[in-house]
Amino acid sequence: MNLYLKKPSIEDEENYYVYLKEWKDEFIYPTASSYGKNSYQELLKRLELDELNLIDPKTRVPASTYMLIDQSNEIYGFINIRHRLNDDLLLYNGNIGYGIKPSKRLQSYGKLILKLGLEKAKELGLHKVLITCNEENIASRKTIEANHGVLENKIFKTDGYILRYWIDLTKENK
Repeated sequence: MNLYLKKPSIEDEENYYVYLKEWKDEFIYPTASSYGKNSYQELLKRLELDELNLIDPKTRVPASTYMLIDQSNEIYGFINIRHRLNDDLLLYNGNIGYGIKPSKRLQSYGKLILKLGLEKAKELGLHKVLITCNEENIASRKTIEANHGVLENKIFKTDGYILRYWIDLTKENK
């Protein structure tokens, strides 16, 4: 099966709603569940503005969002790559956030979306990225570590610990 990353487009609208439906009430990252309450066209506009850093340049950073899809255009997940870090991202959220829809979890698609996302981050000129996850999220920890994440530390955030991993994009990670 050939899976790849692409930016969401108007042609993906129907498949996006199929993807969205599977999440039910679960938080959908990185196309947050509140976006699902708006139209797909509003989501596309928001993602475009986000990439140009026109939403709130004082508190946000430019970010590119991609879908992991197959040749039939089924959406497996989304990944968001923040082009730089602000203070909050440096502490808690990092450069990259991703999510795989529930029916495709624990099948190595998380590892794949992160691997492909790291290639996109490198194309964006990033040399090192920070990726974080909740301490209890074992699947996410394994995904980050499988993509050469090196644990720097863990920090407490209101409801538990956040693990902070760095990945050096200048190394040939085999």
